[in-house]
Amino acid sequence: MNLQEPLWFVLNHIGGPSKKIAQNTVDHFNEINNTSLELFAPTYVKREDKNGETKFRTVHLTFHYVFLRGTLLQVKHLCSEQNGFSFLLDHSSQNRYAIIDDRTMAHFKTITRAYKNCLPYFPLDDINLEDGDLVEVVKGDFPGLVGYFMPIPKSKSGNILLKVFNNVGTIAFNIKASEVRILQFSPHSTRANDQIDAFLPNLLLALRLFDTATPLPAKLAATLSMFCGRMDIANLSNKKLNARLQILLYAANYIIGNNENARRALEKFNKIKESVTNEWTNATNSLILSIISQSKQSLQPIYAKLKTLPVSSKTQKIVIDEYIHYIRP
Repeated sequence: MNLQEPLWFVLNHIGGPSKKIAQNTVDHFNEINNTSLELFAPTYVKREDKNGETKFRTVHLTFHYVFLRGTLLQVKHLCSEQNGFSFLLDHSSQNRYAIIDDRTMAHFKTITRAYKNCLPYFPLDDINLEDGDLVEVVKGDFPGLVGYFMPIPKSKSGNILLKVFNNVGTIAFNIKASEVRILQFSPHSTRANDQIDAFLPNLLLALRLFDTATPLPAKLAATLSMFCGRMDIANLSNKKLNARLQILLYAANYIIGNNENARRALEKFNKIKESVTNEWTNATNSLILSIISQSKQSLQPIYAKLKTLPVSSKTQKIVIDEYIHYIRP
């Protein structure tokens, strides 16, 4: 093993359930020793029902195992201190210590994103249910009730249409949106263009976090998951609008770790991308593809072209600001 080559070491960390303890220890070590050890300790959100209440808890995906990138001497130095870190030994390897190369680790991080962003429930206070979403009541007076949600305008509540038998139905009134979870999105989702425009700023924020390998906040992860779940079933006959939708679905699914859906959306986009003629839309698509593929060298000439165009909308201003963010020194 090359003592100067940074590698990912698999370590045990016995220091409490909080990831912050391990991260704070590594940060302190880096500051004191002028090193740049990188810690990766994947987590996911777990749902727990206690005393009639649904709560969520962040837990370790790999139990007490964490991953640390650095040279062997640096990691040995860290483990020699009384801080809860210790090597995982690999008796089948001549290296003695369990190690992972950068390429394998990159693939593993993609997998952990899917777990990290797969929330048990969506925070419904932050999103809007649509007419016709199939929901299940999870708390309140009607737990277990399943039916189609019909929102009340300007309210965080709605009615649920229930099918009793054959063609007979009934309605449960004034069910709070915070008391239900979505089982299936409405196949008649409307306002596709408005939803695409409204979603773009959220995706651009998620791309910035993705670019710096920063975990998504739960609210933003839910926003991406909601958009993918709802709009993936949208049937848009307009090729230009559908191309805009598919590129957003590709990026959002990729960021949250849903690689299969991302692949399908990219295939659909590639089949119809030539239908897009608007320069601002093409610039947005190029920006998204460049950040996802980590190939930003193509952004500068596109930005030079955008600077010659009049900025006539809020969306165009947002797009050019994103170009400035990524090409600045």
